[in-house]
Amino acid sequence: MDVLTDDHEREQVVRKWWSENWKSLALGIVIAVGGMVGVQQYKAYTLRTSQDKAYQVYAIRTALATPNATYEDAEKFVSENSDIYGSLVALELASVQIQKGEYDKALFNTRYAMENGSDLIQPNAALATAKILLELKKYDEAIAACQKISANAYAAEKNEVLGDIYFAQGKQDQAHDAYLEAISQCKDKKIAINPVLQMKFDNLIKEGETPAFREAAKLDKEIRISSTKVVK
Repeated sequence: MDVLTDDHEREQVVRKWWSENWKSLALGIVIAVGGMVGVQQYKAYTLRTSQDKAYQVYAIRTALATPNATYEDAEKFVSENSDIYGSLVALELASVQIQKGEYDKALFNTRYAMENGSDLIQPNAALATAKILLELKKYDEAIAACQKISANAYAAEKNEVLGDIYFAQGKQDQAHDAYLEAISQCKDKKIAINPVLQMKFDNLIKEGETPAFREAAKLDKEIRISSTKVVK
């Protein structure tokens, strides 16, 4: 489930989620219970709650990574936490289920994460959902899942998956265009073009176009030069 990331834009997404949701949520609850507890007591409570949930997520992820892991604790946590924490566990659980070929169960969990993970989790959850639907040959649903991704930081990954879907449908021209757009997004954001994407595009390359492996080499050089300038 790992995909390319634009670190700067991902950071902005995280910051935006916290600023738009966490603070407003805290303020709303403080107002609602203002006559019952003080602001400082509430802040201490929310901090303890978030820390407890974060620890539970860590413990569950660790347990799922062990051989012969069972799902009970993870499923219970997901059912009790329809928020970003439950969504993180749902994605982790889906990853394990995919490895076991349990695609229907995994699909339930990725869709759950799409619905409950807010802007911070939704794009990754949508990509995971689209990949599962592609595996199940539910192409229209897979495309619909991709189209729910609006964050520009995920544009390269979105277009690469769309290319995979079109290619599986035998729509080679559309697959070509989607892969080309994914490469363009990588170039615009100065993100390395992954070798698999290079091979996918070069398999469909049209006369007169620059092979992706050459574009990748050129981009890698630009990234190295840019990094050197930053260090200096």
